[in-house]
Amino acid sequence: MEIRTKLKNYAVRKWGDICRHTHYALLGIPFAFAIGALMLGVASVIRINQVLDGQAFQYAAEQYEASSSNYRQLTVLSSSLRQDDGSAPRATSEGLSAQKVQQLHESLELIERSNTGGMGARQNNFGSSNETAIWKDCYSSTAFYPAIGSINGTETGSLERCEIVGVSGDYATIHPFRYESGGFLSPEGGDRYAIVLNTQMAWNLFHSFQVTGASVTINGSVYQVCGVVCEGDDAIAETTGVTDARAYICFEQLANLANGSSVPSNSFDQENAVTVDSLAVMSYEVLLQDPIDNIAYNDLVAAMGEVLGYSEGSKDIQIINNTGRFSAWKLWKKYFPLKNAYAGYDGMSVPFYERSARLAEQYIVFWAEVLVASIVVLIVAGCHIYVTFHGRNTKHAQQDEEDEDEIIPQIQRV
Repeated sequence: MEIRTKLKNYAVRKWGDICRHTHYALLGIPFAFAIGALMLGVASVIRINQVLDGQAFQYAAEQYEASSSNYRQLTVLSSSLRQDDGSAPRATSEGLSAQKVQQLHESLELIERSNTGGMGARQNNFGSSNETAIWKDCYSSTAFYPAIGSINGTETGSLERCEIVGVSGDYATIHPFRYESGGFLSPEGGDRYAIVLNTQMAWNLFHSFQVTGASVTINGSVYQVCGVVCEGDDAIAETTGVTDARAYICFEQLANLANGSSVPSNSFDQENAVTVDSLAVMSYEVLLQDPIDNIAYNDLVAAMGEVLGYSEGSKDIQIINNTGRFSAWKLWKKYFPLKNAYAGYDGMSVPFYERSARLAEQYIVFWAEVLVASIVVLIVAGCHIYVTFHGRNTKHAQQDEEDEDEIIPQIQRV
């Protein structure tokens, strides 16, 4: 009997210890959740800011605008016919070409002049003007070729394949590069045989970024390096191909490369020679004044309708509103409820900076969800902690204790 009593007492003590330790552990769970939620919230805020800082090409409007005038950055992506030999894609009847871009430029010029009362016309990217620039635009297309680097006739390196971007207009204004050396191509054309390398291509060909004046041979044409730019170096840049070897040349040179000669394309008499007008413009970008929210977007849509017969929902043309694209409201409309924000454009070539921006949107949406969840958990855990340690001191708890004290004596008297 005595042994059974001891065993029973032992079991009761152990069960009491377990209950007590469990009680302490349960009391600590809200603290653990609160600390974890706080850490996740801070991490998500840091990560969102890192992603936003890596999207320099999406903030041209904020950098260009003056204190008295707002601007909006817009991108037009166009369908094109890809070439198996890696040369620049050819234009389609529904897509953009250099000639159509000229017409679009003229249409926008009329709209912008009317919006500003005919004052302050932009500097003409397709000619020359001494008037003050009120808006900027540029266009580009892409080809893929091998490249050979040389200094003073001595070969220094080669690439079996690199991306060659033909540009025209104020490309450097809309794409605020970080320059490692030199500068960018002239908006008016300048030296046709100048080339700008990104850091990856400069390193692969020359093992240096200070290579201004060096030569790069591409498909029989020799170009002189006038600058080296850094386009991005974060995880998103690496994932989306921003850090791939890339070079920039004048748009007209894409036709020259497609013909496989260093002779300018306008000297060809053959019927099958590639001309500038036969090349597709894969991306057209513009900075427009936006005194009323989204009026610039409406102006561009109107000009596109006039030049191309564009209408909303077209599968051959996609207009992207870059300015403010990372705001919470725009991301909510674009991605919620769960959907593909860019459905219907799978066959369209997307430039590297747009691929980077789209992945950045997904990163921001993910970390924003983490931030919201961490805030909710932190609030719930905080309320639980407050109730646990301060609930007994509330007026309601004190009133309950007083009521109990009044009831107990009455029961004892009976």
